[in-house]
Amino acid sequence: MKIALLGHGNVGKGVSYIVDKGNTSFTKQLEIKKILVKDESEAIDERMVFNIDDALDEDIDVVVECLGGIEFPFICISKALNMKKHVVTSNKKVMATYYDELVALAKKNDVNIIFEGSVGGGIPVMSNIRHTKRVDEISDFIGIFNGTTNFILDKMLKEGQCFQDVLAKAQKLGYAESDPSDDIDGHDVKYKCCLTGNMVWDTSLNLDDITTFGVRTVNQKDIDFGQKNQSTLKLVGRGIKKAGHAQVFVLPEYIANNDILAHVPSNLNCIVFKSDNLTAASYIGQGAGTFPTAHAVVQDIVSLLNNEDLKIKNDNKVYINNKEYSSKFYVRTKNLEYFKDYIHREIEAEVIITKPMDLYKLKKLIEKTDDKNMFVAGVSYD
Repeated sequence: MKIALLGHGNVGKGVSYIVDKGNTSFTKQLEIKKILVKDESEAIDERMVFNIDDALDEDIDVVVECLGGIEFPFICISKALNMKKHVVTSNKKVMATYYDELVALAKKNDVNIIFEGSVGGGIPVMSNIRHTKRVDEISDFIGIFNGTTNFILDKMLKEGQCFQDVLAKAQKLGYAESDPSDDIDGHDVKYKCCLTGNMVWDTSLNLDDITTFGVRTVNQKDIDFGQKNQSTLKLVGRGIKKAGHAQVFVLPEYIANNDILAHVPSNLNCIVFKSDNLTAASYIGQGAGTFPTAHAVVQDIVSLLNNEDLKIKNDNKVYINNKEYSSKFYVRTKNLEYFKDYIHREIEAEVIITKPMDLYKLKKLIEKTDDKNMFVAGVSYD
């Protein structure tokens, strides 16, 4: 099976290493013919080309996209699908943003587009979804989908370091980008929840309807609150299926200490699926990194090699309605007067626990407060 590899950054290098090494009977059947890089300054291999048209030879069977970004990868993937080539991508942004368009192109050209590496890194999230759905329906999912924020919250908890210091350490270790906005503002988890929900429910969720909160403003006071209440603060993504619609959102939550998610350390990810027969099935592992993600990408290529059924269904209409998700919330703000009608318990001068309320109402109140240092988290421990 001949491969065109688009991108030779962290993940792309991992893919070429695994394929070129050919350690197994499966990877011995794979060959990378072309590697697309930005320009000649990156050329360290005779297979490297600098134009997408030069990468897509007639005899290429699979195009592997590891470029990152949105618009250029979308152009490249679309071109490959229209040339009737299978596509494997680790790019959650382009898949979540252009899901319908890319799935439609794959169907039109009778090829596959698959994206195991885009959610959960080395954890086989998508293949386990396919495996479970053969005999069961998945109703809910919850998970720690982002290793950067889990590393930050875990270090703040265990070492008492402030957010900015731990973020700087995460950047030094390569866990966080120089611009960490996607991670700490929850957008990375939003993309992954969108793709997870799409695969679980054979649908196409509206990315913009996924209510998203991050941890940019978390401080040690917020971490300590969890410790005092037998819970641990984690940034989680949730999907809950209801009749005809779903609740899908990204939110910091105080998770009870007897829950598996409360004990996921460092930069690991953990995704939990709930279904009738399996009940709760948990998958934990490295959620990012060169070789864990590359492993997932190569697994997808091997699945194509084995002619597995990888067709994506997206015709089940599932709408997001987060107004029906009700929870108590931890709110820290200097403008608590906006929450005076929703106070369940006062913790201290600028911190309360709200009465049960929906995410839509919470978001509206947050917009009114205009407090850039405000922090909000779900309370699921009581």
